[in-house]
Amino acid sequence: MATKTIRYTATLPLDYVNELRGLAKENKIPSVNYAINVALDMYIREQKAAEYEDQMKNAGQDKAFLSRTMNCADDFSAIDGEVDNIW
Repeated sequence: MATKTIRYTATLPLDYVNELRGLAKENKIPSVNYAINVALDMYIREQKAAEYEDQMKNAGQDKAFLSRTMNCADDFSAIDGEVDNIW
């Protein structure tokens, strides 16, 4: 299924656009638009990963979270022993 797209106007440094046009002309990237989309995808993934890391750091300080996590691990410890290290 194709991703829905919209047209959006943004201001970019001329040097960046010229670099991307050169890469597209040399067939190193399909288009300037493609490169911008890839860059945005990478940036969003990095930001989400950083946010997740912060959440995990905060969770590591939460005694209730740690207690629930350890209780859950204890609940499954017997089951884990039944699989003969197949995992």
